[in-house]
Amino acid sequence: MSGKGVTFKNVPESSTRDEEEDEGQIVGEGDVNPALDLVRTMSMSSDKDILRQLRDAMNPKQKQQAFVMVVQAGLALVAVGILLAVVIVGYISLVRIGTAVQTMADQTTQLKNITKQTSEKMTALTKNLEPVAILPELDASLQQMNDDVDTLTNTMCGSPLFAATCPADFRAGVFGPTAGDETPAGGKR
Repeated sequence: MSGKGVTFKNVPESSTRDEEEDEGQIVGEGDVNPALDLVRTMSMSSDKDILRQLRDAMNPKQKQQAFVMVVQAGLALVAVGILLAVVIVGYISLVRIGTAVQTMADQTTQLKNITKQTSEKMTALTKNLEPVAILPELDASLQQMNDDVDTLTNTMCGSPLFAATCPADFRAGVFGPTAGDETPAGGKR
């Protein structure tokens, strides 16, 4: 494949063919290609060998270029494989995220229902506890009544008229000596 089967200009007239058929192609005027200045001579090489020699003569780095193209094709296939892997991983991630979002939506719906039920129960409880709102006033009123009853009891137990029926703690009262005094109720010490 050194290109020795192809010759250039200055070919003798006796070596060119006139108007004969070469595997279905009609060639004429000496088979000279004016663009390449190449002439086909009589040789023992087949057409494929001649074409290979012509290709090698026209582009001597074709094998290297073919190798580079094969490497580029391989790298392109690797890149497509990587992109496909990224797409698959992305799809799986999206499916997982979709499942997680659906689960979160279900949980949020359940939480909403629980909150609604709690709100309804709190509303019912508030209605049930409305009478309790008067308790502070009732407590103050009962405290005042307790203080007044205590004062009345002290007053009654302190008077000589009711002192005999009162317990000893309450006998001092308002009119008599206090519980801390050691003076008897009769006034003598």
